[in-house]
Amino acid sequence: MADDILSRGGAWDRADESDILVALVRSAIIITIVLSPSLNLLRQTPREVQLAAVVGAVYTVALFVSRLAGRWLPLQRHLAVGVDLYLITTAVMCWGGGTRAIFQLYYIVVIVAAMWFGRRGAVMTAVLALILYVWAELARSEISLSYQDILALLWVNGAPVLLILALVSSYVLRAREIERSRGLRLAHELQLARTMQRQMLPEHLPEIEGWELAVRLEVAREVSGDLYDFLPAGDDRLLLWVADVAGKGVQGMMHVSMLHSHFRAARLEGLSPAAMAERINRGVYEVLQPSSFASAFIAELHLPSRRLTYTNCGHPYPLLLRGGSTNEIARLNTNTPLVGVTMTPGYLQISTQMHPGDVLVMTTDGVQEARAADGHMFGDDGLIATLATLEGASAPEIATEVMRAVRSFSGGELRDDAIVAVLRCAEESGEAG
Repeated sequence: MADDILSRGGAWDRADESDILVALVRSAIIITIVLSPSLNLLRQTPREVQLAAVVGAVYTVALFVSRLAGRWLPLQRHLAVGVDLYLITTAVMCWGGGTRAIFQLYYIVVIVAAMWFGRRGAVMTAVLALILYVWAELARSEISLSYQDILALLWVNGAPVLLILALVSSYVLRAREIERSRGLRLAHELQLARTMQRQMLPEHLPEIEGWELAVRLEVAREVSGDLYDFLPAGDDRLLLWVADVAGKGVQGMMHVSMLHSHFRAARLEGLSPAAMAERINRGVYEVLQPSSFASAFIAELHLPSRRLTYTNCGHPYPLLLRGGSTNEIARLNTNTPLVGVTMTPGYLQISTQMHPGDVLVMTTDGVQEARAADGHMFGDDGLIATLATLEGASAPEIATEVMRAVRSFSGGELRDDAIVAVLRCAEESGEAG
């Protein structure tokens, strides 16, 4: 209900703006008609035109006063169209000799009617304008006009254009309003998706003695298709999860939400990384088919032994830097398929030992696939070259500098979402995260 009220309030504000704009145009027309040098100045202006100008001016002032008071005049828009038709028709009746320019003022009224009343209102206004125009020409003519004379006058002054304008402008304005409504609806959906994403991402990374954790996330669009989580499992284990869902925007966000829910459920069941991947794949397969999928890296770190057990579901290889140096790098891969592409993926898990000073760098493909202006990708080479300059750096420094290098390489704007997650084993000298 509150959203509906806010929506209607915004519509009223925009309506007020359009009424004020039309009033300003009317004021300009009044000034032009009454004071135009070609019409021999104000003292030569016919009394009927002066009266019509006074009526238009009074109505416009009343409109401004009501707007300042936060109110609408009774039948405000109908009166506005009527006053404008009266003003233009009076000018036609008094200055009939070369009225084509004055006749074209009817175009403005028809466009306004299309904006306010839609196609039917625009057509009715155009027909009424033509009737008033014919009446004005008959009233000022000193001779009787035949049916053919009237048709000729209408044709010469652009009556067909007026009718076409009534139809076209109403369709164009309606299409614009539909596009605007779609944009508002999409913005609302994206806002909901952004809220969901913030709720899924951890507010704080766990603090574990002897370890450093850091994550940097860059969103290329309104909503990210990337996901990460670091969760303590009991007193002696840490679960690490990085995923990338194919498909962006709201649909991608819904898939991210689904993967996140299954990951949390698998974690509560105390499953191993490979069993967690099987559980997640089984839960999301039907929904992701046939056009979507996800890559994921799931790992479990046994803190007392520093044993890292992992499965890689088609995800970019995390890099394990021995001693924090790029001289010895282990690429963590299990050669198993993406999530959501088959019901029998056969996920495997592998274990490796982490030692003091080791650094694990996990990314999503937005890092490696970042492109420079010439089309070259950042790639593993760019990632490793950046890491080579960060030997001995802390986990937050590594994550920050890698993301900065990716953004700089791509000219300051990423084409895809990107995550850099870093796990660093502190030195045995007593260094702690």
